[in-house]
Amino acid sequence: MPTLKQLLASDLQRQAELEGRPITRPTFLGFLRRLLHHRFLPIVLCRGSRAAMLAKIPLVPELLTYLNLVLFGLEVAPRCEIGPGIFFPHPSGTVIGAWRIGSHVTIFQGVTLGAKELDMSFDERLRPDIGNNVMLGAGCKVLGGIHVGDNVTVGANSVVVNSVEDGTTVAGIPARKLESKVERQRARSRDVNVPALRN
Repeated sequence: MPTLKQLLASDLQRQAELEGRPITRPTFLGFLRRLLHHRFLPIVLCRGSRAAMLAKIPLVPELLTYLNLVLFGLEVAPRCEIGPGIFFPHPSGTVIGAWRIGSHVTIFQGVTLGAKELDMSFDERLRPDIGNNVMLGAGCKVLGGIHVGDNVTVGANSVVVNSVEDGTTVAGIPARKLESKVERQRARSRDVNVPALRN
């Protein structure tokens, strides 16, 4: 499992990449310069909260979670394992109660990841599991004990209540797979080539 320092370094590098800044190996001074940025400090707070929980330091996880909520409107459960390279372009209004989030995930504003029903015990079977290289559009909801595969895009304001396979784009309420132009053309050509039934 990566250390807190490694996770924060990967988050800094991904932000630089996505924002079009030069990608350099993060230094302590670079970290301090970026610390108060509205896209980085929320990540530092949620990573610090999880690290404190894993180290069994009392009250600190709750305090950092509350601070993140008050300052940025971002609520991230300390029990949620988040892989390297997380990116919140605009963190406000986002609630992260997933069981696990993979690496290089982008989460826009107003996203909710959590259980379908009240779950104060944080049961893994009731929480979503998000894969790697996933983009969660603004306002989308991913609910229940489902798996969102790798390289998935979830459209804005979609409600995902079923598992999503790798390499898929889903949208709508409830979210359904969107077919690409190529897939639609193949389906049309299959329909055209089917011989008509004779009576």
